[in-house]
Amino acid sequence: MALTGKKRKRRLEQLPGTGKKSGWNWIDVQQSEFETAAVTLFVNFPILELPVNLIYDILSRLPLKSICCCRLVCKAFLDLLAQPYFAQLHLAKTSLTTVSLALQKNIFQQGLLCFHLLDIDEVSKGAPCSTACHHDICRARSPSHPCRSLTTQNADFYFSAREAVIVGSCNGLLCLYYALQNAYVILNPILGEYVVSGCLPSSTPAYTYMNHSGFGFCPGTRQYKIVRFMCVTYVVGSLVFTPETEVMVEIHTLGSTSWRKIYNVPCPKIQGSFDPLLNGCFHWITTSCNPSDLICSLDLEKECFKHLPTPRHFSQSYVNKISWITVGILGGCLCLCYVYEDNLFEAWVMKDYGVKESWTKDFSITINFYSGLRLEHLNRPIKFLNNGDLWLVSDNSVVSYSPRAGTFKDFKVLEPWVTEVVVHIPSFISLKHALQGNNLEVKYLGRARPAKISVI
Repeated sequence: MALTGKKRKRRLEQLPGTGKKSGWNWIDVQQSEFETAAVTLFVNFPILELPVNLIYDILSRLPLKSICCCRLVCKAFLDLLAQPYFAQLHLAKTSLTTVSLALQKNIFQQGLLCFHLLDIDEVSKGAPCSTACHHDICRARSPSHPCRSLTTQNADFYFSAREAVIVGSCNGLLCLYYALQNAYVILNPILGEYVVSGCLPSSTPAYTYMNHSGFGFCPGTRQYKIVRFMCVTYVVGSLVFTPETEVMVEIHTLGSTSWRKIYNVPCPKIQGSFDPLLNGCFHWITTSCNPSDLICSLDLEKECFKHLPTPRHFSQSYVNKISWITVGILGGCLCLCYVYEDNLFEAWVMKDYGVKESWTKDFSITINFYSGLRLEHLNRPIKFLNNGDLWLVSDNSVVSYSPRAGTFKDFKVLEPWVTEVVVHIPSFISLKHALQGNNLEVKYLGRARPAKISVI
């Protein structure tokens, strides 16, 4: 379903003295005319007699598959839907109604990435499980909770991804890391566009990749950046040492040729963030035992890091009893999710960014209260929705927890061999408009399925 093709730099104008069937012709125009939202198109479609801003608003409200079909109607619609203004308008609306799950599967020596659409309203209206019974137990005992597999209506959104790792998703763009080629790939699976950005060769002293990267957007400069964590490696005889205290960050602005380095960065905790971008900053949980050094942020514009204050009750003794902790975004605020003494799951939000006194508990779950609920069921949160519901991966299912109702909802069953799940907002943002610079070549996925990305 990935639609490819180059944008047409043309406009419709009527030819004098011709009939209705051949009275219109495409003429060449300047590229700048197509960079604005007010593109004047005249064709024999009644809908295009409306003001162009109203047309954009109508099209942006359509389901994703309907928009893809509109791109195939005629050249006029294709030009309308290729505008950056429409892409931004559609992204703002679709993030409230539709999400896509990017699933990474490793089947023997073959890797695949699959994309599945989810309607948020449909998920929210589903029948919840009882608060007295965990979702796995409910599904096993009650016929009213059938196993519902992920929809395959957009099964074309997948491609061969051997040796690839999902880094993250931002503004409808997905970032992948290819370890063998030491390269990053930025992909828009809807348009079938991707670019490849290679990494710098190892320097002296030797640094080793820590299997932790970030991908984000800087609102101030409107640039996309990749954050890459490295640790210094020492070799003594046949032994290799990688002390966590010596961590470096490499930052790359897509479209440039350089990787800038920041030394002495706090070491990130594995799986310490699930939705790390807020206010143009990338956030992560560190491996430090000091509560004041637990949360770290990297300003993508200034390219400097700082520590953020933790909740007031985070004393040294309290932090020592936390089983695991991760950082995300809830309602536009920084959020901490953690398990205390293997029994209590809590979510705290920082209402006023950077202010210690603004930390407020949003909800808590007493794990032992839910029959069959174990600690490992809550260690993979993937997204907070705008209504406050928490999505997490539990065993082989995607589960939604509603703090308002205090109920779990097992709404999707994962396919076999799934190793990673990332929430991805589908968009029509073209890499040609999103990425600045002249050092990126936009490539296109082939029509064959599964499509293959050429990293070299």
